[in-house]
Amino acid sequence: MPNTPTVGVFIPNGYLNLGSFASPTGQQDAYGNQYPTALAAGKVIELSASEARVAEYPGTTLYDGAYQCVLLDSSATAALAVQGLSAWIRFDSGATQGALPMTTYENATITTADEANTLGAPFAMAGIFINPATVGGVSNTPTPGQYCFIFVGAGRAQVVYNGSATAGNNVLPVAPNSAQLGQFAPGAAAASIYPNGTALTTTSGAASTGPVLYQELFYRIANQG
Repeated sequence: MPNTPTVGVFIPNGYLNLGSFASPTGQQDAYGNQYPTALAAGKVIELSASEARVAEYPGTTLYDGAYQCVLLDSSATAALAVQGLSAWIRFDSGATQGALPMTTYENATITTADEANTLGAPFAMAGIFINPATVGGVSNTPTPGQYCFIFVGAGRAQVVYNGSATAGNNVLPVAPNSAQLGQFAPGAAAASIYPNGTALTTTSGAASTGPVLYQELFYRIANQG
């Protein structure tokens, strides 16, 4: 089926930002059999602000925008796949980015900033992670090798800054390196290969968080089954 943004889709765990799931359909039995639900890797759901509040786990925050079902690479770091940090496109299954065939790119695979840095090609942001690190005192990070949802534009998302932000600042992801893994830079120059956002609130200090507006979509079309 075409990968058309929709206003509804099956949410495996009941909430968009809760845990992860082993099957791209969100339904799998103990024997590994998958059952169709109309959900697939690469599927995009578009939510209004009121719909996002219904889809968020109680006590957490999601905003309006587009969210995509993706596969978190098995070599990603779960601790860096938490709300507000950047997700990066995983281009191929080999040791270097860009090698053909780009099977992981085609199958909506993403990774965390540390792996993007290690692979040496952190040039394509996939989106922003939306899972809080914990809910109810229990770990809520997506499991590497499983599927989850990420924010992919056309609305607002919470980000983790690498410094203080001022409302109206242009916001860009920090290119992954060994010191800064997934944070966003407020007040950055507008010209960039990365999606540009606008800070909506003023924050103070490194690792501060706040909502950022992304007016454009930046998801990619992926194979679905």
